[in-house]
Amino acid sequence: MKKLVITAATLLFSALGAWAQELTIPRIRQEWAKASLEVPQVKGRLGITEFAQAFVSVYKGNVLTDEVKAQLDNPGRENEDVDEFILDRQNGYLAIQFISDGTLRMEMCCWNLKNGRKLVAVNMFNVYEDKNALLALYKYNPESGRLEPDLDNPFYDIDLPFSTFLLPREGKDIETWIYRMPSTSVLRYDGDGGFVLEANMTPAIPCFIVDGSSTNIRRSPGGEILCSLRPDEDYMLDVFDASDGWWRILSEVVTTVDGDDIVLAEDGSEAWIHHSVLGMSLRDNDGAPEPLYESPDKTSEVVGKITEPGALVHPVDMAGDASWVKVKWGKLTGWISFGRLCANPVTTCP
Repeated sequence: MKKLVITAATLLFSALGAWAQELTIPRIRQEWAKASLEVPQVKGRLGITEFAQAFVSVYKGNVLTDEVKAQLDNPGRENEDVDEFILDRQNGYLAIQFISDGTLRMEMCCWNLKNGRKLVAVNMFNVYEDKNALLALYKYNPESGRLEPDLDNPFYDIDLPFSTFLLPREGKDIETWIYRMPSTSVLRYDGDGGFVLEANMTPAIPCFIVDGSSTNIRRSPGGEILCSLRPDEDYMLDVFDASDGWWRILSEVVTTVDGDDIVLAEDGSEAWIHHSVLGMSLRDNDGAPEPLYESPDKTSEVVGKITEPGALVHPVDMAGDASWVKVKWGKLTGWISFGRLCANPVTTCP
């Protein structure tokens, strides 16, 4: 099964001026919660084809939507850049993926609800444009003939460290693979247009090692040295279970930027590392200062602001679901949303 970092799409915005010239996935997503989408009425049963046609007719100017429209308008169309195009009317599912750029993918599916209503989900993905995952859920109202954002659904606006949403071609449940968590979870369909998250997972955060010398990995916080890492490599790792300035390493494995996994404890021992040698960098914020909060909540007091673009911070704690991280930057310590941090030591995250 392919595990893609999927950015969930939006469903409608006013295609004005410069926006229409460069209709990127993040730009679509910025407006998806604000408007509804009119669906053309057809004789017979309304399904995925009509929802997809309505969607791609509005979002002209994006390589994914333009190709979907071309495929729908010209069944059997050949395009050497399209690795896969699936239109399954019976099961209410559509998907497209580009072989020329494996990071480009779009999925749509729909479920039947009561009284002619429909639930529609959309994923669009372009890793070069956006790293965060969002899932767009809409309900179709046959009286108005429109798709409306499903505001009553607890997963209507997900902004958590998800990596993959896999929409169902068969069945009702949305499978997910959660970023930096060692198990697959499922958004279990409740039969009435809602979902319940079912998972048994260990939340963790990704980071990299910033120690300029040999980094010691220990069997316990401050305990016996398990091994030492070479100083001439760039290492990435996942950590959890913060304790008095120490982090436990998830699965006792670190990875070099070249993709080589290094097993720290083949005997199954725990592996611990001090927060002072761990780093995460701040994502681009158009030069604006980044606030640090007193608690993992944007309504809490701002204790200070990071003023340096791309600043290196040290993680010292995390929220239970890994959606917030407590960091140190100079003399400041405060909470920041996980989505504002980057865990790659050799590139600048957007």
